[in-house]
Amino acid sequence: MKKITVAIFSTVLLAVIFQFGHHQGTTGQSIMSAQAAESDSGDTIQSPTKPYPKHNVYYPGTEELKPDEMRVIALGSGMPMPRLKQAAACFLIELGNGDKFIFDMGNGSFERIHALGISLDYLDKVFITHPHMDHMADLATFYMTGPQNNRSVPLRVWGPGGGGMREEWSFKTAMDHMEKTWAWMNGTLAGTIDTTAFKLEVTEYDWSKVNNVIYEENGVVIRSLPAIHFEGTASFTLEWNGLKMAFSGDTLPNKWWIEHTQGIDLSIHECFFTPEMAIEKWGFSSQEALNAVTTVHSNPSYFGKVMAMTKPKHAVAYHFQNDFDTLPIIMDAVQQVYDGPVDYARDFMVWNVTKEGVRTRMAVVNPEAYPPVPLKEKHMEEGGDRYQTPDSVLAGWPEEMQEVAEKIFTDFNKENETEYKFQLKK
Repeated sequence: MKKITVAIFSTVLLAVIFQFGHHQGTTGQSIMSAQAAESDSGDTIQSPTKPYPKHNVYYPGTEELKPDEMRVIALGSGMPMPRLKQAAACFLIELGNGDKFIFDMGNGSFERIHALGISLDYLDKVFITHPHMDHMADLATFYMTGPQNNRSVPLRVWGPGGGGMREEWSFKTAMDHMEKTWAWMNGTLAGTIDTTAFKLEVTEYDWSKVNNVIYEENGVVIRSLPAIHFEGTASFTLEWNGLKMAFSGDTLPNKWWIEHTQGIDLSIHECFFTPEMAIEKWGFSSQEALNAVTTVHSNPSYFGKVMAMTKPKHAVAYHFQNDFDTLPIIMDAVQQVYDGPVDYARDFMVWNVTKEGVRTRMAVVNPEAYPPVPLKEKHMEEGGDRYQTPDSVLAGWPEEMQEVAEKIFTDFNKENETEYKFQLKK
């Protein structure tokens, strides 16, 4: 009887440990120790007035990132088809050394990036796997609104080039056209706001090279792997402090990923719909559905097989509409070939990665966030002349408004001990 009691108690205890830190809709996750998830006070019993001892969600900006810890946040887990629930591909990687990296910036991800409340001066390194809209559409918005959102450092971006790709398809060409497209916005802001953020540093990496080092600073090494998704497409691995994570853009299963992601800590890989789901949910024809999910993307069966072949410590499936009726189908297809730990990504899902394991939660963000305060003193660029609106346009200014505007300046100067003068012309 005593042996039976001990066995039952052990089973229940293991079940509790397994469930701790898990989020509904995930399976087989490895987790950090229970002690790591408790409050700083060490309390374990809930009080009616004090903060709860444990939180199964992540509140951005409230937890210190440990020196040996990696945090990954899904800021776009979905598709190019727009929806409020999921943006297109975008993942943020935060390291305990202070570095932060953004992998892809698809349509809809811009608002989610800002919802975290992180100063844009820390979000200055963006890596793009390939120039499809659902992987880089919001890069232009992120870059061009830098001055208004208090970025005071240049934006550094990496994207594919070389490898025999047409020059007009290269990443540098795309960035050059982006700046030309928004030349009016850039030019008209001159002299009215700190435009340091309009400095853009573009680096092309050769997408065709295998395990190619494209970034190596501060103990962080990022490599690119070729992807099978037309030419000019890649995936990334990031290594730091004995931890390794990988992020696939769009790709079929390929030998380069399988070789270089064996046993890694966190493996984020695309996982499209099945052909039947593509027909039902997207309205694709049979041929379109089969081509999309078997010849240029990884469907759930492909994803499961890749994970079974690489055996990561923790896997993440993304790049599909994650709904109550689609998730069970995706999970069933994956589990037929893979029984390891895997999460099915949703926007604002968070992974804390250490050598002890991976903890998965959902982030709770502020939907009414404002830009964080500047980290540096803002100033107009030296030698930059204020843009002058043509006199023909200024002629539309009503004389009656002059007194109103001057009063605003007078009151402001009095309150702040300044001596600014209202002037429509420089």
